[in-house]
Amino acid sequence: MIRPFGKQDKNQCLRILREVGWMEGKDTDKDVFDGYISDTTSFVTELGGEAEVLVLTRPGQMLYQNVDLPMSAVTGVLTSRVARMHGHALKTTAHAIAQSATDGASVSFLGIFDQGYYDKLGFGNLNYVRNSTIDPACLKVPKLTRQPTRLTKADAEAIHKCRRNRKRIHGGCNLDGVGSTGCELVWCENSFGLGFENDQGTLTHFVWFQAKSEHGPYECLASAWQTPEQLVELFSVFKSLSDQVHGIRMTDPVGFQLQDFLDRPFASIKKRKGGSYDSATSTNAWMQCRILDVETCIGSMKLHGEPVAFQLELEDPIRVFLPETCAWESTAGSYVVQLGETSSARRGVDESLPVVSCSVNDLSRLWIGSASAESLSTVGTLRTSPDLLTRIDNLVTLPSPTVDWDF
Repeated sequence: MIRPFGKQDKNQCLRILREVGWMEGKDTDKDVFDGYISDTTSFVTELGGEAEVLVLTRPGQMLYQNVDLPMSAVTGVLTSRVARMHGHALKTTAHAIAQSATDGASVSFLGIFDQGYYDKLGFGNLNYVRNSTIDPACLKVPKLTRQPTRLTKADAEAIHKCRRNRKRIHGGCNLDGVGSTGCELVWCENSFGLGFENDQGTLTHFVWFQAKSEHGPYECLASAWQTPEQLVELFSVFKSLSDQVHGIRMTDPVGFQLQDFLDRPFASIKKRKGGSYDSATSTNAWMQCRILDVETCIGSMKLHGEPVAFQLELEDPIRVFLPETCAWESTAGSYVVQLGETSSARRGVDESLPVVSCSVNDLSRLWIGSASAESLSTVGTLRTSPDLLTRIDNLVTLPSPTVDWDF
């Protein structure tokens, strides 16, 4: 039985979190859980009178080009040891996603443990995210000229507001509810923050680290800034730590390549190769999204070039996991689509138009800009004429989407 999470489920859900290795049975677990589940829409699957599956979604906003769209983030899908491999997690997640759509979310995001599982619910990959370890002494930035403010978990509200006010580009997501930030600040041991306030005492930019041993490497778990000058000042903080910390692991800052800030990056990589501070660069597409409202998402596209119109035949694999009584009927169906400076999609059929058929997985990737129509016709389900493929790709030229908020 799938039902909303209730207070009576707390201890059973804490047990699930410990069984999957997300918590370790510490006294602080209950406080972390309270922040983790606050402001979420959460469901459990009850088996034998106990909660054995927990799925959480949190509302927020996603920047599409220059307009915020209502979004929902799946922030947790957890299954106990006794409920594995029976499809309970997929059905509970499908139920939660359907509720998000009913509540007004236009698009859903989640992080994946591996590729393929959430494809069954209509999700498609976003772009690659690159992580690497740098020597902070190699940063080409000015010496720090003012003292940063020390941040702790008590500053969760200020940190959350700062994150929501950060510089975002296409694809950037904001989560609602300070609990989403509060639980992150205490989830990892040996974590701390440094930041800067303006003249009114408002936190404007910060970095949150997880420390490791005396010399690191430190891991940058979260950061926020509003201007390039503030980003440079944060890098100056990194450099101020370099007399003791020999490595900092982080992703490329939004809109920048980290390598541009480094002095002789290739020489540094070669010197560190194989050691404790090896750059260990990893590049993975570990986040996915799916459209929940085709009309709203397509209608948000503002494209420059020759307009394109077509008949869209859309499949949505989530349907098989939804009960017949579900109020949301998925996105599957026929749409008349117009792409251009003004874009639109409406349910219906226009037999005079060329046909494009695909899954919502691939439509979502094309829409957000993580894959071209040509590539989706090769590795995905998108089918249409070669001429229309070219016309779509000539028109849909979007910047690479950057979520910039881990969940």
